[in-house]
Amino acid sequence: MFHRTWKLALLAAALTAASGCGAASSGFGAASGSGNSVKAKQAYPQDGYMGLTSVNPNNPLDPTYHHYRDDTDLMKAVLAQLNGIADSRIVLNGPVASVRITPKPELTPAQVEDLRTQVKLALNTNMPRYTIKVVMNGR
Repeated sequence: MFHRTWKLALLAAALTAASGCGAASSGFGAASGSGNSVKAKQAYPQDGYMGLTSVNPNNPLDPTYHHYRDDTDLMKAVLAQLNGIADSRIVLNGPVASVRITPKPELTPAQVEDLRTQVKLALNTNMPRYTIKVVMNGR
């Protein structure tokens, strides 16, 4: 019984090793139907970094360099410069930034609409990668 299990394990290992040797059937890097296993040439973006911008998350040129926390902190700093805002809430969902503003109670409806326009313009200017949606609370 022990010899049969040992022989079966050896046969399985041999089959596994033999199946890994057939590069022409793997399809990766092989030309269609030619049986050649030539690896495809890789092109890097012409950014001077030989492709490193797409693998280094700490490079400022990488699109993932800024995090949601950094983006919301910048948005809050922009909103802090505008007068008439009692409270604000920012929700990021992919490329969409939903901004909910609570205006100060002493503002007239026309001033609230002006504030909404100022908020949208300021955030669009400072955060061009987001689609800004501004909602005014209580109005």
